[in-house]
Amino acid sequence: MRNKFIFPLLAILLLLWPACVYDNDTAWQETVRIEVTEPLPTPCAESAVSSDSVDSSNQTITLKNPTFQELRDFILKDPTNRNEFVLNQYECRHFATDVNNNAEASDLRCAFVLLGYDRGQHAVVAFDTTDRGLVYIEPQTDASIHPEVGGSYQGKEIKEILIAW
Repeated sequence: MRNKFIFPLLAILLLLWPACVYDNDTAWQETVRIEVTEPLPTPCAESAVSSDSVDSSNQTITLKNPTFQELRDFILKDPTNRNEFVLNQYECRHFATDVNNNAEASDLRCAFVLLGYDRGQHAVVAFDTTDRGLVYIEPQTDASIHPEVGGSYQGKEIKEILIAW
């Protein structure tokens, strides 16, 4: 009888286990992995109009995939990279969120991207340009980066890349 309750209890404990772990005063998020059983559609680079979303006033907003030049012009004008990094207050995720919000305010479709490491994550952004495909940007420096699973970024091996449009 007791054995019947062990597995559900373990499952509940795993769900309640804290996702935020502190190591050397640096917080990191554990990644939850899911299995996709059917293929997901990929964005089409040929299409300039890429997504619609509804804002808080129930207005439909159309975001477009930029050309590489439009992306470059936006990044050069965006002031986010001039913000100061403050540990536990304004970090990579804040830089990425601000660039993402500024891009959407400029009607550009921008992805929030997490580079997952063995221990920790790093947030960047990406744009699906109509002429050069997916372009990743480090929002703290405005540099174009080229992350790939198995590759290295900031001295750490990338285990997974999560892109949220």
